[in-house]
Amino acid sequence: MLKSPAVTPTDALRAPPDDQPRYLQIAHALERAIVDGRYPVGAKLPTEAELCAQFDISRFTAREAVRVLDNAGLIHRRQRVGTVVIATPDAARYTHSATRVSDLMQYATDTALRFVYIGRLALSKALAGELDATPGEEWVYAVGLRAAPGIDGAAPERPICITRLYLNPLLEGIADKLRGRKGAVYALIEADYGLGIERVEQELQGVLLDADDAGNLGARAGDPALRVVRRYYDDRGRLLEMAENIHPSDRFSYRMQLRR
Repeated sequence: MLKSPAVTPTDALRAPPDDQPRYLQIAHALERAIVDGRYPVGAKLPTEAELCAQFDISRFTAREAVRVLDNAGLIHRRQRVGTVVIATPDAARYTHSATRVSDLMQYATDTALRFVYIGRLALSKALAGELDATPGEEWVYAVGLRAAPGIDGAAPERPICITRLYLNPLLEGIADKLRGRKGAVYALIEADYGLGIERVEQELQGVLLDADDAGNLGARAGDPALRVVRRYYDDRGRLLEMAENIHPSDRFSYRMQLRR
C-alpha cells in the first residue's frame, strides 16, 4: 500500500473563502492533494486523529471533511484498512448517503446550485396533482444546475444534475431572495419566513434523459438517469417546496443504511 504523504495546514488557507465551513475548507485541501498526486489512487488518507493534528481541528470536523470526499466518490472507508483514494475528481461520481432526515438536508449543503432561470409558472393539471395544488395557480419556478464543489470552490466541468424547484406562493418575495441566496433553499425558508421544515418526503424513479435535459447536462438524449423528488412540509402539513433533481446515472449514486 502506498504511504500517505503529509498535508500541511497551509494547504487549507488556499482552500475556498473563509465564509465556508471549516470542514469544507479541509475537504477542498484534501481534494486538491488528490489532484496534485500527493494522494494518488490507492493511497491512504491520514486518519481522523492525524487530520486533527495537521489542521488543528476537532474529530467532528475531520469526520465531516472525509464524508464530503466520500460523497464525491473520491475515497472509500474500509474497515481495518483505512480511508483509501479510489478516484480523481474528473472520474468520480457524487454519492449521497442517508440514514436520517438530516442527511437529506445535507445534500443541499454539500452541493452548489446555480440557477439559470427564476420565474413564475401557472400549474398544469398534472403538476398541480404533484403539488396538491389548484390547476392554474402560480408558483415560483426555478431551474438550475447542481454540482459537487470543485477545487478552490469552482464547479466541476460536469454538473451532477439539473434541478427544478417549485415554491409555494405563500412565500412572498422568495424569487428575489433566491437570486441572492447562499446555502440551501429550505434553510432560506426557515430563516426568512419562520417556517420550520417538519417533514421531508423523497421519491426515486428511473428515467431516460430527454433532449433538453441532456443538452444542459452535456449528456446524450435517452441515457438512463435517476429522478429524485423531495417535498418539504411545514408543521401544518403545507408543501412549501418541491425539488426535482435529474441525475445522469454515471454521475450519482444513492446509498442508504437501515437498522432495525
